[in-house]
Amino acid sequence: AKSFLTNLSIAIILDDTKANLYFLYYYLRNQGLRYLDTGAAQSQITIANLKKHKLCLPNMETQKRISAILSSYDNLIENNQKQIKLLEEAGQRLYTEWFIDLRFPGYANTPIHNGLPEGWKEATISDVCETVGGGTPSTSHNEYYENGTIRWVTPTDLTKNKSIILLDTEKKITQQGLLSSAAKMLPPYTILMTSRASIGYFAVCEHEVCTNQGFISCIPKQKEMRYYLLFNLMNRVDEIKRKASGSTFLEIAKRTFRDMKICVPSDKLLNCFSSNITQIIKKIKLLEKGKAYLVNSRDRLLPQLMNGELEV
Repeated sequence: AKSFLTNLSIAIILDDTKANLYFLYYYLRNQGLRYLDTGAAQSQITIANLKKHKLCLPNMETQKRISAILSSYDNLIENNQKQIKLLEEAGQRLYTEWFIDLRFPGYANTPIHNGLPEGWKEATISDVCETVGGGTPSTSHNEYYENGTIRWVTPTDLTKNKSIILLDTEKKITQQGLLSSAAKMLPPYTILMTSRASIGYFAVCEHEVCTNQGFISCIPKQKEMRYYLLFNLMNRVDEIKRKASGSTFLEIAKRTFRDMKICVPSDKLLNCFSSNITQIIKKIKLLEKGKAYLVNSRDRLLPQLMNGELEV
C-alpha cells in the first residue's frame, strides 16, 4: 500500500495492486472534487463523502503509461524551477558580495569617505524612484472585468509566483475598470512590491501592468538603478515590515517607504551590476516561459489522457 496527501489535507492509503499512485493523483486532479464540498462557512470535503466518490480506472498498464507521461512533464517543470532558484541565488550572492560585503570590482583601490566608498552617496527611496499605488475597480460592475485585457496584479499573483519574474496575472480588467479606479498603468519592468498584509513580495513583469491597492510599485528614475533597487529592497524586507503599522492588517505607508534611506553606488558600479544582473534576469525569464509552456501542455494533455481521447 502507498499513500499521498491531497490538497484537501486528507491522506489516501492506496492499494497499489488496484491503482497506480501517480495515476490516481492525476485522475483526482482532473476530475475535481468541488461537488463533494459540504462546507457552509468554509469549504469542506469529508472523508465519508470522499469514500463515496466513484472511480473508473483503466487497466494497470495503461495507468502506468499515463502517469509516466504526465510525470515527465512535472519533472521538467520542477527542473526549470530549480534552475530559476539557483539563478536568483546567484543574483543575491552578487548583490551581497558587492554591496553588503563591499567587495565590488576595484574595492581595494577605492577610498572610504564618511563611511561610504568614494563616488557613493546617501539618498532616500523617493530620490531614486517614483512610488505608485494601485486600486480596485468595483466588483459590482461586470463591465470592469468581463473580457478585460489589462493585466491587473493582486498580492496573490506574487505570493503564488515562484520567481521574481511575473509572466501574467490571474485577473484582468477593462479600460473602463482602469479609469474607474485608482489603479495606474505601470511601464514594463516596474518593481512590484506588496505593501500590506503579505508585505515584501517582489516581482517584475515585461508587460505594462496595473495593481490593486496592496502594492507600492517603484519606477526607477535611472534605468541602471532598477536591479540594484530591487535586490536592495529584497534584502530589507524585515526592515520594511518593522516600519509597517495597522490594526486590521499591517501596511507600510507610502510616505514612510519613500523616506527610507538608501546608499547609491557610483554610476560606473551601477552600470556594471545592471549588466550582470540583466543577463541573469533574461535566463530566469526564459526558464519561466519554458515552465509556463510545460504547465499548459500538461494541463491540456491531462483531460485527454484521462478521458481516453489519446492512445498511450
